[in-house]
Amino acid sequence: MKDHRAVSLLMSELRNDTAYIAESFALRGKAVTRCEAAVWNDYLDLLAVGAVLYSIYNAFEAYFLRVAKFFENNVDQLSWHRDLLDRMTLDIPGVRPALISDKGLAERIDELRRFRHVFRNLYKTRLTGPKLRIVNEAAKGCYEDFLPLHETFIRWLGELAQEL
Repeated sequence: MKDHRAVSLLMSELRNDTAYIAESFALRGKAVTRCEAAVWNDYLDLLAVGAVLYSIYNAFEAYFLRVAKFFENNVDQLSWHRDLLDRMTLDIPGVRPALISDKGLAERIDELRRFRHVFRNLYKTRLTGPKLRIVNEAAKGCYEDFLPLHETFIRWLGELAQEL
């Protein structure tokens, strides 16, 4: 089992990831405001929203990866992006509680995951306002819904650190 210092380090890293997620959501708000002013038709603004949504998912994934590596010690290579998100919804008795207890939140984060793949592979396709609005709608409230789950998990980690 990990020691008190390792748990404290994980807590600090997760807090840092959460701060980055909050900053990214603030940028999302600014980018969406620009898109709305251009009626979701300016491609440069669409790219800005897309880049922020891409970044938001990556930040969530980095958080989840830290948790998985700390407690489960491995992440399967085949379909690991989806499996990682699924794993965060699992309560693993004797190891850790579920990080995400809200299935709706998990589905919305999964929408961001799917978009990440599309955005990352934009070659000859272009982002469109209607499609990007769907992903943006899924992102709405994710941070606000995630924050109490993060805080509960951090409290649990604090209790774990005291036991070690």
